[in-house]
Amino acid sequence: MQNVGNAWQWFLKSLEETYPEKERHAIAREVFSHFFCLGPAERVLTQDLPFTEELQQTLQWVAGKLKEHVPLQYITGQASFFGLEFKVNENVLIPRSETEELVLWVLDTLKEDLGSLQAKLNLLDVGTGSGCIAVSLASQLLGATVSACDVSTEALKLASENAARNKLEVNFFHCDILHEQPGLRELDVVVSNPPYVMEKEKALMQPNVLEYEPAVALFVSNEDPLLFYRVIARKALAWLKPGGWLFFEINESLGRETKECVEKEGFIHVELKKDINGRDRMIRAKKPRL
Repeated sequence: MQNVGNAWQWFLKSLEETYPEKERHAIAREVFSHFFCLGPAERVLTQDLPFTEELQQTLQWVAGKLKEHVPLQYITGQASFFGLEFKVNENVLIPRSETEELVLWVLDTLKEDLGSLQAKLNLLDVGTGSGCIAVSLASQLLGATVSACDVSTEALKLASENAARNKLEVNFFHCDILHEQPGLRELDVVVSNPPYVMEKEKALMQPNVLEYEPAVALFVSNEDPLLFYRVIARKALAWLKPGGWLFFEINESLGRETKECVEKEGFIHVELKKDINGRDRMIRAKKPRL
């Protein structure tokens, strides 16, 4: 690894047995940009420059972590979501593109419903994790009051940091949603990406998710996979104003069942939406007006 070009080739070679070619190159671009401030153009222009022993040690450490299937976002400590940067660690799920689609659906619905995103709205994100949903909504709804809760104190600490780093205000609070009843009223929107992966689906999951992302934020029992949807929908019905909206990210294999669950709790206009890949991944529902 005498120079930058050698280091690039060594890194790609070291990941050959762990990641497919397209993913290897994407990972390498992110690693060289994050750790060495070398974007694609800079890397090519400096390929003959020396790659020091210190830089080699960093690159070898990153390669070792990646070969153990540690997610790249946990190695860099950050992830992009909805045009914002978020700190992430093993206490929170890594934000995903499907969840960006959920945030966009919330915003599109409010704009369609109200004709503007500048209204004085009151929103709650249940199970906020890194805070990506709540902070992203706060970035677009400048007149809104955005609150968010989680059962994990470590997640809440990180979410608060993410709001601060993006210079946005979100009211974070601790709540075990299955066993506590926050005294909330007059909400316009409740949104949640709760645990929805059934235990029996573990065999289908990649090791970087299964071994490193927090199980408490991922898994539910095979016997009651809709537990969180039932509880949150029931509580949201009391929290929301008449005509208020409930949004969920869901398990793609339980779309019909989740829709029926939300309908049974008293919501109307329950709509199932597919993501960009054609999978059932979102639900929105409306609280009946008086």
